[in-house]
Amino acid sequence: MITGAIRSGKLKRNTGWKGRVSSIEPRNATKILLIGGPTASGKSRIALEIAREAGGEIINADSRQIYRHLSIGTSQPESSDLRAVPHHLYSFLEPQEAFTAADFEQKASQLVVQITARGKLPLIVGGTGFYMKALLRGLWPVAPRNEELRDRIRFIHKNRGAFFVHKMLMRVDPKSAASIAPQDTYRIVRALEIFFQSGIRRSRLAKNQEERFPALKYFVDTGREKLNQNISRRTALLFSRGWVEEVRELTLRYPGFEMMPAAKSLGYSEILRYLQGRINLEECEALINLRTRQYAKRQMTWFRNQDRFERLFSEEPLRKIIDSVLQWYGT
Repeated sequence: MITGAIRSGKLKRNTGWKGRVSSIEPRNATKILLIGGPTASGKSRIALEIAREAGGEIINADSRQIYRHLSIGTSQPESSDLRAVPHHLYSFLEPQEAFTAADFEQKASQLVVQITARGKLPLIVGGTGFYMKALLRGLWPVAPRNEELRDRIRFIHKNRGAFFVHKMLMRVDPKSAASIAPQDTYRIVRALEIFFQSGIRRSRLAKNQEERFPALKYFVDTGREKLNQNISRRTALLFSRGWVEEVRELTLRYPGFEMMPAAKSLGYSEILRYLQGRINLEECEALINLRTRQYAKRQMTWFRNQDRFERLFSEEPLRKIIDSVLQWYGT
């Protein structure tokens, strides 16, 4: 049982946790550029061209591209791109190693300082929005995650629906509920978890979080139809480049790979099922496309709900985008 949180089938606030809301370090003069968006939206190509013209270095904010030996399935930068512009936090962890948002915040913050000291523009690029948020605002000093509590909230969501759980949040933290769409299950569950676990409202934690760097923030929006087409084309391309062989090699190189953090990357569990003979190749590709579309939808929901992220339409001329960045950066 969860102490003070679940009693007689009901969720109750735990007031025993004594964590305090700490202040975030003050802003400094370092400018950073963030380019986020869903998978297969073309954000990496845009970032590469901006980095070339602005004299920038790219910091990876994709939680899957951090792993070694997953270069095909996670679409890591080509060797020609790595030669053209310095890239950081790509392919540096073994598949069995975990990497948290706190780890990213620490490493990326150090890189921002180092890149700025070289007179270069740090570009933070990827689809893991929580990494970007951790870098900009730091992490909240809340109680650790409680999977039993999360499971209870998810059970209520499954049986009573998204709008019921959203109303639960409205009762205990109306300010957070007003800023989170009823369909954004992840953020609703997290906000309820924070309240019932610590007795602190998420909105209170967010209120005083000032961004630590002057930042220009974009998210790439291709539109759903084009994005789905991009996803299908990219999946087919990754298979043609040897994605199945990459996964087969991982299972040989790392016994028990299927239980490692890296195996949670999009498409790898489906290919593992194919290699085990549980599905055929056509079913494997269809499942990967479905999962990727679902994931991309969640990514778009996240970026659309963030403050001061400017929508960047994929058909917008690249020259116009680059000129806007250069004007902001002061070059």
